[in-house]
Amino acid sequence: MFTKFPIWFLSLLLILTATLTTQSLQFAMMGLTVFMLAYLTKGMRKNKNKFQ
Repeated sequence: MFTKFPIWFLSLLLILTATLTTQSLQFAMMGLTVFMLAYLTKGMRKNKNKFQ
């Protein structure tokens, strides 16, 4: 079942991202790129047992 995602966590993540982006753009872009790649490849990392 779907559990509700806490809105305070999303707000904190947005504030931290905005702060990090203004302080050091290179590290912020690196972090966002790593997060997007990890999110997009989530389906590949799942264990798929088709033959059992």
